[in-house]
Amino acid sequence: MITVKLMVDAAHVMLYAVIAEIAALTLLSSSEGLRKKLESKGIMVSPFMVMVDVGKVPRFKRLTSSKVTRGFFLVAGLLNFSALLAVLYWQVLPSLYGLFNADISGGGKASSPFVPVIPGLTIGLNVFPYILIALSIGVALHEFFHALAAYSVGWRVDAWGVGLFLIFPLAYVKPNEDDYKGASLKAKATVLTAGVLANTVLFLISMPLLPVVASQIVTAPTIVGVMNSSEELPAIKAGVEVPSVILSVNGTPVKSVYQFIDMLTPYRNTTVLIRLKLAKAEIVNDEVRFDPNSTADYLVRKPAGSMIGVYLQDLPVYGTSSLAIEWTRFLYWMEIVNISLGIINAAPLYISDGGRLISEALGGRRILNHLIQGGTAAAIVILLIVGLLRFI
Repeated sequence: MITVKLMVDAAHVMLYAVIAEIAALTLLSSSEGLRKKLESKGIMVSPFMVMVDVGKVPRFKRLTSSKVTRGFFLVAGLLNFSALLAVLYWQVLPSLYGLFNADISGGGKASSPFVPVIPGLTIGLNVFPYILIALSIGVALHEFFHALAAYSVGWRVDAWGVGLFLIFPLAYVKPNEDDYKGASLKAKATVLTAGVLANTVLFLISMPLLPVVASQIVTAPTIVGVMNSSEELPAIKAGVEVPSVILSVNGTPVKSVYQFIDMLTPYRNTTVLIRLKLAKAEIVNDEVRFDPNSTADYLVRKPAGSMIGVYLQDLPVYGTSSLAIEWTRFLYWMEIVNISLGIINAAPLYISDGGRLISEALGGRRILNHLIQGGTAAAIVILLIVGLLRFI
C-alpha cells in the first residue's frame, strides 16, 4: 500500500534531520564560544532539540485589552479544559480496569485508546508529512493563544520561538517570569488553559469540513490483507484473494467497510454461511483499481464467535481527484493531532499545561499533587505500551 519510493524518501528526511541535530550538538559541545554566541542570538541547542527565539508576539492591543477577550479565555478555557479531562479519564479508567481484569482473570484481551506515533511502525511513512503539518499548525496556534491570553491579563511576553525535537516541530512562548509568579490563580488559569483551547478550535473547524471534502471521493470497501494467526480462519479456508474489492454480501451491494461490518454484526455469535462477491483489485499509491465486471463468488463459513479474518479499508477508487484526497488526509490528521494535543496538554502531567495548573491549584499539597500527576503519567505510559504492542 505504501510505495517503496515514499518510504525511502521519508526515512531519508528523518535520518538526515536526526544526524544534523546530533552533529550540531557535538559541534556546540566542543566549542563553548560558539554556543555562547548562538545563545546570545536566541538559539539554544540541547540533546536532540533545537530552539530559536524569533522575537515577540504581536500584542493586538485592541483585542487583548478587552474584558470580553479576557472573559472568553477564562470561561471557554476552563470549560474546554474540564471537558478534555473528562474525555481523558473516560478513556483511561475503563482501559486500566480492562487491563487489570484481563491480567487477573486471564480472560479478555487488553486494549488501549492510545497509540504512540512511530513512523514506519504505528503509522505509515506516507501519512507522516500530514502529521507534521498538522502538528506544526497545532503547536503554533497553541502557543499563540497562550501569548494572547497572557497579554489579556496584563502580563509581558518576553519572547516566542520555534524549534525541533528530533523531527517533531515545537513552538514556545516565554511569559515574563515575575508577572507569572505574582499573578493570581485566576490569571494563571486563563493563560494555562488557552493553549488547549486553540487545539480544540482547530479540531472543531476540521471536524465538519472533513465529511464535506471526503464526500467528493469515491471509495470502495477493499480487503487489503488476511490475518495469518490461524489457517482455520474463514477467509483463509475460503481462499479469499488479496487485494480485492467487496461488491456484495449475500446479494446485497456493499458501499463501505462500515456497511459491511453492520451487515455481519448480527451474526457475531452465530454460525453462518456468507456469500461474498469480490472483484480482483490492484492497489496503486493508496488507490484501488478494479474491474467491477471481473468478479468471483466466495462461500465463507463463519463459525459462531469467529472473525472472518480480513483487514479492511475504504480506499479511493483509481482516478479520484488527487486534490480531494490530499485535503481529506490533511483534515483527518488535523482532527486527530489537535484533539490529541488538547487532551495530552490538559492531562495533569509534570510537563503539561494541566500539570502546571494542578500544581498551582493545589499549592503546597505536594503529596496529592504527585499522586495525581504521577498516577496519570503512569497510566498513560502503560496504555501507550499496550497500544504499541499491537504493532510488534
